[in-house]
Amino acid sequence: MRPLNKRVFTAGKAEYKPYGSAKHDLMLAIGGYCSYCERHSYSCGIDVEHIRHKSLYIKRIYLWSNFLLACKNCNAVKGVNAVSGMFFPTVSNTFRIFTYYGDGRVEVNSAALAGAADLERARALIRLVGLDRRPGHPAYSLKDKRWSDRRAIWALAERYLTPLRAGAIDAQVIVDLAALSGGWSIWMTVFNGEEAVLARLVGDFPGTRTRCFPPGAPTRPARGRTAPAREPRRRLTPATG
Repeated sequence: MRPLNKRVFTAGKAEYKPYGSAKHDLMLAIGGYCSYCERHSYSCGIDVEHIRHKSLYIKRIYLWSNFLLACKNCNAVKGVNAVSGMFFPTVSNTFRIFTYYGDGRVEVNSAALAGAADLERARALIRLVGLDRRPGHPAYSLKDKRWSDRRAIWALAERYLTPLRAGAIDAQVIVDLAALSGGWSIWMTVFNGEEAVLARLVGDFPGTRTRCFPPGAPTRPARGRTAPAREPRRRLTPATG
């Protein structure tokens, strides 16, 4: 899940009435992707999403600080559920806490977490939007294409990995494909170790929290197709209610 920073956007508006009018600026600020499953807006349809639900936090209905973008699936599953006691993309490095796989799975990356409490915070974020729903999950619906979309994006990314390494294409081609398909975390995972690509994915996708990816620091423990390699544990900052 891509860590996000809306503060780099300088529209200068704290409120949007009606709140739906914030959609254009949100897409400029963080890209036209679901803030949770990362799918592109053209494939899933996205709306202005209230981090803290509008029916429970009336005073925050029109506040820019309370907005993200969400697809129909993520928005419906999240519903009125609270975001307290979990990691969250506007607060935490939510890329490091999850592992993506070629079969569409998303799992908690326990190697990146400091202990049981952080593990539960990561799991709570997955539950918040049902990011792990796929065939076999008790709450899976045939209308939910998130897992199959991830699988398709992974296949697309892998198709271009060999040509990149052979020098037949450059990093710009990969970034263009990622921008068109969505699934930022999948492209970051498949191209792990390709520093030119990773730098462009971090820098070119609007609203990525770049401080989560300092120059020279490892971007990811391992590719999702295998068990993630263990790296030094680092405490992440949870969202607070």
